[in-house]
Amino acid sequence: DATASRRVYRDFARSVIPRFIEVSVECPLATCMERDKKGTYRKGQSGESLTVPGLQSPYEAPTNPDLRIDSTTTTSTDAASKILDLVKTKFF
Repeated sequence: DATASRRVYRDFARSVIPRFIEVSVECPLATCMERDKKGTYRKGQSGESLTVPGLQSPYEAPTNPDLRIDSTTTTSTDAASKILDLVKTKFF
């Protein structure tokens, strides 16, 4: 979730969601900025938005996610498949 840039938020979600899975989709900031179709990072750089994780607000990477996906080397199709496999393994 885009609002889960801080560990405390994810820890809270884990405490109230019984079947919680943490997936870290990892991408260097420069690559995020290149892929930004909505202009979120542009707005952050111009000061139009003051809460862009990685720019004005901190991003705290997960320390021990259930799954890590490197978005620079994994296609979206393969990433989705890995996430579905994890869900099936954990919950079915």
